[in-house]
Amino acid sequence: MRATENKNKGDSQAPLWRDSLTFKFTVVQFVVAALIIASSIWLIFSTEQKHHMDTQLSLSQNHGLSVIAQLQQITSKIEALAVSIGIVGATYRDQESLIEQIVPPLLAIEENEQLIISGGLWPEPWAFSENKQRNSYFWAREKNLDFQFEGGYNTEVNTSYHNEFWYKPAKYLQNGHTHWSKSYIDPHTNAVMITASVPMRVEHNFIGVATVDVSLNALNERLRFSDKNPLSKGYLFVLDSFNNLLSDPFYEAEETPLGDTLLGKPLETLIEQYPALSAIDSSIKSIDSQFAKQVLATSVYQDTQLDDLLNNTAQSEKQRLSVLLNASVQHLELKQDPVIISLESGPIFNEPVLISIFQMPQTYWKIVLVTPLSSLSQQANAIAIKIGAFLLLAQLIALFVLFIFQHKLFIRPIFQIVSALQSGNLGRLELDANRRNDEVGQLAKAFIARSNQLEIAYASLDAGNLALEQQLAMQIHAQQELEAKKELINSLLNASQNLICIKDINGHYTLINDKFCEVLGIERQQILNRLDSDIYPKHIAAIIAAHDQLIIESDKAQSFEQPIPTVQGERTYLITKYPIKDSDDNLIALGAMAVDISSLKEKYEEQRQTSARLSITIDALRKSLTLAEAKSTALREQLTLGADASQKKGQLARIESEQLHILPQVVEQLFKHQQVNLEQLFLSFHQQSSIQAPSANRLLVIDRLTQQIDIIRHTLALLSRSNGTVKSINLAMFIQDVTSVLHPQLAAKNVDIEVNCATAVTINMAAWDLFTISYQILSNTLIDGFGQTYERDTAASITIDISAKKDYVILRFHDNGSGLSSDMLARIQQQLKQQRHDGTLNKLNLWLSERYEGEIKINSVLGRYTEITVSFNPNLP
Repeated sequence: MRATENKNKGDSQAPLWRDSLTFKFTVVQFVVAALIIASSIWLIFSTEQKHHMDTQLSLSQNHGLSVIAQLQQITSKIEALAVSIGIVGATYRDQESLIEQIVPPLLAIEENEQLIISGGLWPEPWAFSENKQRNSYFWAREKNLDFQFEGGYNTEVNTSYHNEFWYKPAKYLQNGHTHWSKSYIDPHTNAVMITASVPMRVEHNFIGVATVDVSLNALNERLRFSDKNPLSKGYLFVLDSFNNLLSDPFYEAEETPLGDTLLGKPLETLIEQYPALSAIDSSIKSIDSQFAKQVLATSVYQDTQLDDLLNNTAQSEKQRLSVLLNASVQHLELKQDPVIISLESGPIFNEPVLISIFQMPQTYWKIVLVTPLSSLSQQANAIAIKIGAFLLLAQLIALFVLFIFQHKLFIRPIFQIVSALQSGNLGRLELDANRRNDEVGQLAKAFIARSNQLEIAYASLDAGNLALEQQLAMQIHAQQELEAKKELINSLLNASQNLICIKDINGHYTLINDKFCEVLGIERQQILNRLDSDIYPKHIAAIIAAHDQLIIESDKAQSFEQPIPTVQGERTYLITKYPIKDSDDNLIALGAMAVDISSLKEKYEEQRQTSARLSITIDALRKSLTLAEAKSTALREQLTLGADASQKKGQLARIESEQLHILPQVVEQLFKHQQVNLEQLFLSFHQQSSIQAPSANRLLVIDRLTQQIDIIRHTLALLSRSNGTVKSINLAMFIQDVTSVLHPQLAAKNVDIEVNCATAVTINMAAWDLFTISYQILSNTLIDGFGQTYERDTAASITIDISAKKDYVILRFHDNGSGLSSDMLARIQQQLKQQRHDGTLNKLNLWLSERYEGEIKINSVLGRYTEITVSFNPNLP
């Protein structure tokens, strides 16, 4: 019986083999090993292969960039040579013999390269010689490699080199910039070439173009030694800025017919021979389209500025030429990342190929690099297989070693601890715990250290109580600071001169400042927790309720004008109301601030009445002037009917008619400016009434009123001088009064006026005539000289010089405004000379000539200044 019980006891303690930790850990390890091996194989054949391919692509990209660097070395030399030739042409343009001695040796500098096939100077018509319209200096390389003068461009009958596509774009370039033309066949040398053109300028005037021509045959030969990728087989070809071939990628290919070359031909010709490359065409068009959008977004030249150039350009090349010129002026930097496309099959290689398209800065050429993918894929697969085999072997060995150490260090000690616990041998458990320092020993010590943990827990509770006491003390301190800040806010509210209040969402007042109580004359306790209907009359409470509802519905701050009953009677306030929300964006209250605008509204009403009175005065003036014009017209008709009237009376009638036509315009303009200023003053009242600083508003209003009163004072001074027929007038003081009247127009355009008078000039003439002269000239100068915005080195100004010479007075009006073009200046001078009747300046000149034997002269330079000189004899009757 006892033996059976022991046997059953042993059976119950021994688990089945499939429930043992050894079996379970072994299964888990094999599953983990299988997952690691599978993931490693996937990683090798995907990620590593892709990484290898990316590395190869990066190396191919570096190869393309190296080709660009080589081409930039070539183009930089060509551009520097073209600039040097242009400097020679500009310096010795009138010394033909020196040009013939200097230019050919410059073209032969790169003799070992033989890239330069021709070049020279191409002057503008009559720029180098007054007797020669076409005067080119052009040298071309002969078979003996010497440069010989070629004069064919100077003897052509139907065409001129001034209209060539490599000549005209250079006019729009800045000094030192180079225009690279499209590839073409020269009609005189029959050579396939591309031209680098540089503008020549003397004192900012365009005088011609300097060119250097590069042979595409020599360039293609040069590229044959640089198109081999050292990492894999492949080839490359180069396109110019108009997508014509600068190199023949199949120069040695068997598919290329004998004697047929692709140099200088469009990319479409290459695609027609090899349709597999059609994807290149669409990619290049996409690149050009994106580049055009980038350039034209901030274009310097508009299409209208390039009409003379684009009208003689093929329709398919107009936009591209416009984009290239704008890009050259803007100095745009091209992105260096190539455009990558892949093809299932390409020329020469009957296998998938990778095509990289690079853009070359400055010249805007494109380099197309073609690389086969088979060699890359095979190399990547071989490396992946080797790495995979090594990782698989290493993982199997690591798993076997892990199984042995896991069984020894983990599974067996656990079995021993379980056995000791089942047998109740705690002394053995404590002995093993003291002997082991790993996690197993820590597990055994956990049971023994339980009492120590309880003591530590009690100590932790004490520390927690202490922390709570400290936190409570901090909360008390924070509450005290909050109360102090609350007192500070209350002080600020009560110190404000505006009415401030806050109501809850039900309309009860929860906060008001002292100014609120003072204005309403009600104690604070009688307002707090009350509704508007408890405080204000019904009609005012209804207005406030409607405004509150608008704020709640719109959920944003708004301003309203409303009456408020105060201790001084009912006054108008501008009230700004706004919603107040909690941290969850829920409406919890309404705030309001009110500013007294009654005084501003009274000022506004006074100004409105003043404006109405001025309008009535202006209408009366207009009616008087209309009546005067009618009388003048009747008088002119009577004089016309009299056949025996002398020529002098006819001229006097015409002069008086012209003067009568000028006077209404001057008076109408004068009072129209006054009316506009008063309207602006009204707008200023209305807008400034919403600002919460009434004292500042009053200062602004006083300042504006002071300006208007000063203008009206000077106007009255001028008009008072005009009451008499002739008075003695101090000319400098009179001009100062006129400029004071024009102060608003001068201030609006930020123009300063300086009056210079070396000696006091006093004249006896009708003040109205003198006012007409000075006011009209200054008004025209402000409109014509400063009517548009432009950059200037100094501040805008008008200088008035007053002088007297014998019986004549000379007024010189000089401004630094926009100026006049030479054509417009010549037209105005001709009209003044002819004494025409049309135009304000012409009428004033005619009137001065007949009335005071005077005249008006004008001189101007576009973008710099305009000077109007008025001379007249004030002593004539």
